Amino acid sequence: MFEKTHNENSGKKILIIGLGQIGHSNAEYMTSLGLQVDGFDISKDAVARAIKDKVIQKGATDFRGYDYYVICISTHKPEDMFVPYLDGLFDIAKRLAHEGKMDALVGIDSTVTRGTTQEIKKILGHRLHVVHVPHRFYVHEKSEHGVRQVRVIGGCEPCCMTEGKHFYGNVLKIPLHQVSSPDVAELTKVVENSYRYLEIAFAEEIKMVCDNTTLNFDELRDAINTKWNIKILDARDGIGGHCLPKDSQMFLDFSRNSVVTSMIRAAKMVDSQYRFHLIQKATQEIPLARG
Repeated sequence: MFEKTHNENSGKKILIIGLGQIGHSNAEYMTSLGLQVDGFDISKDAVARAIKDKVIQKGATDFRGYDYYVICISTHKPEDMFVPYLDGLFDIAKRLAHEGKMDALVGIDSTVTRGTTQEIKKILGHRLHVVHVPHRFYVHEKSEHGVRQVRVIGGCEPCCMTEGKHFYGNVLKIPLHQVSSPDVAELTKVVENSYRYLEIAFAEEIKMVCDNTTLNFDELRDAINTKWNIKILDARDGIGGHCLPKDSQMFLDFSRNSVVTSMIRAAKMVDSQYRFHLIQKATQEIPLARG
């Protein structure tokens, strides 16, 4: 599927920490390059699936002896996928501080809030190099928008950036956009998903207006989208998944003391109203106006 990497990397060992969708896809891609990839996850089922799918060689029991650590764990509360939660990430960092190989690279693919990458470097005592390379991944278009697409990279120190660019750029053949700090890289992913949240919420608002005025949303949307620089999205079942709600909340928390009024907060209110609107429509409790 992808060209094999140069032999100089054949002896290097990679540990994927977190084998959910992003971690599993990372492992699949890296294994396809002929690299030595192991996996770690608190879920035995996730490890078993990765072994069964032959995307990792084995499940790791500790973090010793690896040259590259790629962190792909979830950053939401286990009991509430819409709420940011970083304790698990810091627990991993504390374990790496004791077990991680000296001068190895820690790549953080998980979505995090500003300052998290530097905090992990602090926990590690800079025994390991640390970069943040927020994942970009769309499961339905893996060939174009999978692991190997343009990615943002920010390093804690110049040496971290050097190691990060070698691994992600030279070893994994991923096109990189370098930024001046991990803070910028962290905010990149959060803002990307917040912007997407706004786009969907605006489509939901238009849909509610159309439903309440007997206009056809699809016809209006198609007409609007004939303009070259406008792309109104579809309005479906509310903003689901965990990335968009969680990451937009990360940005809302980050910007809380910087702005008085937030479009993100308004968008969350629109999405909540839209969900209620759908329920009312489904139970025929919403009297639509008749022309």
